[in-house]
Amino acid sequence: MGDDEILQLFYHRVEYAISAVEEKYGRFCRSVARGILKDERDVEECVNDTCMRAWNAIPPEKPRSLEAYLVRITRNLALDRYAYHHSQKRETALTEAYEELEACLPLAKDGPEEAAMVQELQRTLNDFLRAQPEDARRFFLRRYWYGESIAEIAEACGASSGRIRSSLFRTRARLRRRLEEEGVFL
Repeated sequence: MGDDEILQLFYHRVEYAISAVEEKYGRFCRSVARGILKDERDVEECVNDTCMRAWNAIPPEKPRSLEAYLVRITRNLALDRYAYHHSQKRETALTEAYEELEACLPLAKDGPEEAAMVQELQRTLNDFLRAQPEDARRFFLRRYWYGESIAEIAEACGASSGRIRSSLFRTRARLRRRLEEEGVFL
């Protein structure tokens, strides 16, 4: 069943839409949640919550990419669950990955000016990633979006850990230069 057909099921409030999402994207959503959470029960709960959130949000939401929409929901739920379980602990691959990026990104603040800056940062980051070589982009996304460890990326991509580390280091350096060129204050 295609994404358009699944979305039509959501729009017409046919409960089979949830089963169709689970069948088509359940495995992928589980792998995203598993990259952040290690407890299989939490992973399953995130996937179930993803289906429920999609059901509650579509309509009125009209996602251009159902897959990206579901992955974003799953990732956010998994990060929330992770934060809940590890609020006092800061020793994981995911925390390490975010600390690596911290030097490249501006500090978040509240307010309309900051909201505009976040949108501009999002546009700049998307443009930056589109311009990167395929391997660098893949390593970057696996590390900083999916939260995979260097070892997991190396195994999945058939590359050495050293290659992954140096690629990520160079990509972060290029990102920092790009943000400075765009006038994003770090």
